[in-house]
Amino acid sequence: MAKREPPAKTIRILCIGDSLTAGYSCLGAVYHPYEEKLVQMVEMAFPEYEVESVEDGMDGDLVSSRGNFLPRMTRRFAKKDDDGKFGPSYDWTIVLGGTNDLAWDTNSEAVFDALKKIWDIPLSHNSKVLALTIPEAGYNGKTRERIDAKRNKVNEMIKSYKRENFHVFDLHAAIPYFAMSDADRKEHWDDHIHFTESGYDLIGTKVGMALVSLLVKDKLKDQSPAKRRRNFPDDDGMFEEEGGNPNALDQGYIVVRRKDLE
Repeated sequence: MAKREPPAKTIRILCIGDSLTAGYSCLGAVYHPYEEKLVQMVEMAFPEYEVESVEDGMDGDLVSSRGNFLPRMTRRFAKKDDDGKFGPSYDWTIVLGGTNDLAWDTNSEAVFDALKKIWDIPLSHNSKVLALTIPEAGYNGKTRERIDAKRNKVNEMIKSYKRENFHVFDLHAAIPYFAMSDADRKEHWDDHIHFTESGYDLIGTKVGMALVSLLVKDKLKDQSPAKRRRNFPDDDGMFEEEGGNPNALDQGYIVVRRKDLE
């Protein structure tokens, strides 16, 4: 029997957040974390890598001082023994939080300030951060106007934040509520906040694509320009999969081009 080669690299990923990270669905009878599909996406893109992931979602948690989000993140990167050694770190930390804070009417600035403190912990431990914007919710009337205004303000601050090793994926734009067709909404949304199993798989697919793009970019940094050109010989070509309707969730793919990564 041929001896199996060890993986070229191990990628450790932490997905931390509230019930949307835990995969809450069906009033808590089902949990289906998006992390499962995300790992599949990374493994398909990098079969030579070993992917280790941790899902840390807590129902109802808040990023603000009333919640346990910051202490949980702190524990994830805390020293593990009496010798003062740190446990295994994470190459990537994916953060999704703030939905519950908005529901409790916390102001936008306080939510964003809390998120910065949360991001700072993995960043200070050499873990790259992929921050997700706060997704839409299916409120109506005055409640929708109030929460949408706060969410939009927080999301704009998230997208504008600049720091080394800090990246953003706009989950709010990627998986809308009101802009979906009725059929897509029925398939992917469980209630006005949470998703179905299919919806969490959709999150994992889209966030996974974003993470794969970032991993490709990191890998290309170590390659010479000549080798990059060999790896992307059809960079200016048009792929058949790019012709789908961008407004339909079941059509089209994200195509990563060398020129987009440089």
